[in-house]
Amino acid sequence: MVYKGKKVKKLSSKTELLYEQLLRRRVLPFGEIVEIARNTLGEDYDRSYINTKYVQPLVRAGRLERVRRGLYVALSPIEEKPQVDKFLIASKIRSDYYLGYHTALEFHGCAYSAHNEAYACVRPLSRFTPFTFHNHTFKPVFTKDLDSEIEEKEYRDHSIRVSSRERTFVECLDRVEYAGGWEEALKSLENLGGLEFEKIQKHAIQTQKQILIRKTGFILEILKRRSLFYEHLPESTLKGIEKKVHGAPTYLIRNVGGPLNPRWRIYVPTGFEEKLRGI
Repeated sequence: MVYKGKKVKKLSSKTELLYEQLLRRRVLPFGEIVEIARNTLGEDYDRSYINTKYVQPLVRAGRLERVRRGLYVALSPIEEKPQVDKFLIASKIRSDYYLGYHTALEFHGCAYSAHNEAYACVRPLSRFTPFTFHNHTFKPVFTKDLDSEIEEKEYRDHSIRVSSRERTFVECLDRVEYAGGWEEALKSLENLGGLEFEKIQKHAIQTQKQILIRKTGFILEILKRRSLFYEHLPESTLKGIEKKVHGAPTYLIRNVGGPLNPRWRIYVPTGFEEKLRGI
């Protein structure tokens, strides 16, 4: 069989029918393939039979590709190579999850750079081993809270869980390494529009982490001066965060000294803002 100049292995009519349904979904856990197979073929086949009779022939024919154990991507016969959609793949690794940190920045359309890594935030008991698929690496980030400020977004006929813009802001400051480092994080957050600043204030304070509360106030203050998206940030929000600052001064970046910012009680590395003048 030749499809648009490309030779395609012929499959049984039932397998072709199933393949058409799988192609619409693109990325599928094995359990979803089983459900679609039963509904499409009208038979209550067991999982082992579906794997042997349909999934493995589709893999051999180049119509399905195994991403990792129990997860597959459906391939179009006209694609020269798989089109990796890291949002879809990351959303199918675990059922309880959300996309966070730099992956959320990319999903919200404000990331300064595109990364080949995707972060699925999961509880420790739902951990998975990081893996690579076609030069994209998928990693878990552990969290206890899978509910606060998490949004369900429609994406390519799938429902994807992603941290809200406000939670993304706070979490990227909390664990900057998952946001690409300080420069990448700030250049991305600078373009994060549509924020409800009172939600940022509330989420930062609820963490009860002094260093994170201070970082949040400090970075908001910087971005208010630099970004059109933050120029309407009310001073009352900064004052509300400032009221929660207490205790001895600490470092913005661990063990990296610099002048003390008296308002936020943090030592800021010399030249910190100068390094980010590209914002």
